[in-house]
Amino acid sequence: MVGFVGSCGSWGVGGRTGKRIEKCGRVGCGVGGSRLAGVRMVDTQSFERTAKLQTRDFDYVIVGAGAAGCVLANRLSEDGKKSVLLLEAGKADDKLYIHIPLGFPYLCGSDVDWRYSSEPEDKLDGRRLYFPRGKVLGGSHAISVMLYHRGSARDYEVWEDDFGADGWGPKDVLPYFKKTEDQERGPSTFHGVGGPLRVSDLRFVNPMATSFLKACKKMGLKENKDFNDWSVDQEGFGTFQVTQRDGSRETPSTSYLRAALGRRNVTVETGVTVEKVELEESELGGDSPYVATGVTVINKNGYREQIRARHEVILAGGAFASPQLLMLSGIGPAEDLQSLGIPVKVELDGVGQNLQDHASALISYSSKDPMNDKKKNRVFYSEATGKSLRNLAQYFVLGGGPLTSNMCEAGGFFRTDPEYESPDLQLRFVPFYSEPDPYFSMGDFASAGMYIFSATKSPAEEHVRQPE
Repeated sequence: MVGFVGSCGSWGVGGRTGKRIEKCGRVGCGVGGSRLAGVRMVDTQSFERTAKLQTRDFDYVIVGAGAAGCVLANRLSEDGKKSVLLLEAGKADDKLYIHIPLGFPYLCGSDVDWRYSSEPEDKLDGRRLYFPRGKVLGGSHAISVMLYHRGSARDYEVWEDDFGADGWGPKDVLPYFKKTEDQERGPSTFHGVGGPLRVSDLRFVNPMATSFLKACKKMGLKENKDFNDWSVDQEGFGTFQVTQRDGSRETPSTSYLRAALGRRNVTVETGVTVEKVELEESELGGDSPYVATGVTVINKNGYREQIRARHEVILAGGAFASPQLLMLSGIGPAEDLQSLGIPVKVELDGVGQNLQDHASALISYSSKDPMNDKKKNRVFYSEATGKSLRNLAQYFVLGGGPLTSNMCEAGGFFRTDPEYESPDLQLRFVPFYSEPDPYFSMGDFASAGMYIFSATKSPAEEHVRQPE
């Protein structure tokens, strides 16, 4: 049996080979169609020495150590009886910048980011879009801005009422949200305490963010003190809550997975590339003639091995990696699979299609006194913020100050049309110091590897380029 966790998005399927595979530094995402994944084939005698593949057995094999994978590894191993293997292509989450909230710009484009990019977008003047995705224990939560948002209650009502997703209504999912949560503000109708995931108020609110909130109030906009309180409409402005514990980033790895690592029936392996899900003919009947029995992987030493699952193979790679792996396994649109020489096991047209993501647009404002503003590292966040002895001491000694900021501390949800049943636009206020070209400055902030920049001072008119 194969389980699917997370949304199914578009992805370009990769090539297949009997030789050793080494990952390139860049992977291309073929949104809306099939593209070859970024892999480099290396001639080697490795597999000639190991004609018989090494095989191991577990009860559950989980692919992907992001939010879903970490939660499942914890929950499926609770009874201590079933063996659980969690596979992650990335590395352990021991990078310092992962745990310091304001350090997240250094993570984008780094070795813990898949750095996906779209094909040239016709409606964006041919530009490619950058898709940051976590390549590390904790997944994309380990490189995100830590905002804690469940969405509007109306979102879940639409799923249930309009699309027939029984069991996904607000009343159905709320108990699970509360179970995961360790809410700093205490228990309430819509919040829980004692769960693995710490949800906190900001420990530092930038003076500019405070001014932004005052401006919203002066304009007569509604204030919202809790964007996850489903008893009221989500529309309004305010400060966001974040997934942090004592001023440090909280991820599914630091919460759910860490709690399970002491169990003898849990195995976590990093640096593992899963090539495909192994399918065998099923004797159970049903819609599919096949059943998932395990996975074939390239381990961290570059050798291929097979891992069998006695109970389930669970794909938890997210919106990009899960459909990619399904297609590599022969599950997906027949035409796409056949064009790449992949035998079709199950023809399923929706796989690798219909990706939906929340596009963002950056609107920048000029400073009246840029030279002096640049010096105010506790007001306008820049690389200097992390080099200030005052800020460093406040963070490492007291667990507070600007380094606990997620940058977008304040914002809100609004309707672009008053007739809409729920908000369709999110605003985030970011007090980030930028040179005239904000794309260049964001890359300059992450000086360890400029992750997004423009060739000119007019990024809206030219391609946004990725680093080599």
